[in-house]
Amino acid sequence: MDNNISLREYLYSLRFYFLFVSIIFIGAIVIGYNGVLSDVFSAPLEWIEELSEGIKDFTDIYPAWLIFMVFFVVIFLNNAFTCFLDIILGPLLGVFPLFSLILNGGLIGWFAQKEGLIVFLAIVPHGIFEIPAFLLSAAIGLKLGREVLKRKEERHLKDELLKGLRAYLILVLLLLFIAALIESGLIVAALFLI
Repeated sequence: MDNNISLREYLYSLRFYFLFVSIIFIGAIVIGYNGVLSDVFSAPLEWIEELSEGIKDFTDIYPAWLIFMVFFVVIFLNNAFTCFLDIILGPLLGVFPLFSLILNGGLIGWFAQKEGLIVFLAIVPHGIFEIPAFLLSAAIGLKLGREVLKRKEERHLKDELLKGLRAYLILVLLLLFIAALIESGLIVAALFLI
């Protein structure tokens, strides 16, 4: 097995997995928008609304840069950990990456149904970086899951895992870093302008 393939070649090898996870993600958005998962998402939304009320109080106490840093660290680490889990748990037959796709896509669709299609515009600034990173991680996880299913003599799980982790470190984390910067900036701007 050739371990020295370029990142571009590795990404090309993921094209069908990426297409598959994209279809699942879009399907989950449609399902969420149609209210199928309303019971699943109602309670977390109430919790988020209560939390956002409490966060508003911090704008009077702490400077914007500190609030920005806290949001940035929390958002970046949360997304990086979720994407890492998509890759690492992919060999468990892809269950976690698929669950993660359905949950996140469904949440976006449900939120858009509750708050209006403007939600998609709010997601665009950071989503153009975050969603591809998320989909790429799920694609890597599914590819690793498929590798597990191969016959032992055809299986190259360690090599594929190393390639997937390399893509994660080089590309996924970079995309998540940019997305977290944008998302944190927008949140802090909204907090201080409201």
